[in-house]
Amino acid sequence: MKSFPIILIGFGVGFLLYNLRLVSFTPWQLVWPLLIIWLAASQLAQIKKRQRGGEDSWEIALWLIVLTVGVYLLLPIIGVSAPAIPWTVVWPLALIVIGVRILLPGGCSFVRVNLRSGGRKRGEYKSSLVGEFNRGPGNWVMDDMEIRQGIGVVNLDLTQAIVPDRETHIRVIGYIGEANIYLPPGLPIKAECSLSLGEITVLDQNESGSHRYIKIQSPDYETATQKVNIQAHWKIGEVNIRQIR
Repeated sequence: MKSFPIILIGFGVGFLLYNLRLVSFTPWQLVWPLLIIWLAASQLAQIKKRQRGGEDSWEIALWLIVLTVGVYLLLPIIGVSAPAIPWTVVWPLALIVIGVRILLPGGCSFVRVNLRSGGRKRGEYKSSLVGEFNRGPGNWVMDDMEIRQGIGVVNLDLTQAIVPDRETHIRVIGYIGEANIYLPPGLPIKAECSLSLGEITVLDQNESGSHRYIKIQSPDYETATQKVNIQAHWKIGEVNIRQIR
């Protein structure tokens, strides 16, 4: 817990400098810009560690924009002049661009399906910046999949899906929004879920708050022929995995 006393010392130094009129801003004025900058920088560092190349291009662009906004908000506070941005024009244009992008064929996402031979599994990869991803209800053939969502909702309804006779892997990763996975009764599952801020519900287990984590496994998972391995990792929002009875 060394970070807490360091933060206290930093606030104390900041208020001392402000009270001595050596600086014109208080530590509270720096909190939100520095928090935005820290969040963007930490996400860019994680992307660099993954080294997935072009698959992360939209995430890099998103967090570079967030980093730029944080720096822009910080500069006037510390006395550095920055060019004025016409926000009354920028944010309506941003909404228009996002809306048009969603309406275009393929929305604001791209889908890549990998088919592998030689006895290895099929897999589907989908990445979306803004929007909603739905699979089911109704009959559909379940396969390995990875879904990455920037802002929005992911809904996977497995209640009527055709489950293959093997371990199926489902990986859902998102930043802001909600992930809902509905399971048929009796299907053996292994689930590992994490959330930076919000609420997680996995069957009869529930966690809410910050830095939440739930890991469960059905008693008969190892011996079952049909089974699903779920990984759901979200930043802010809700993660729900429920069995429909």
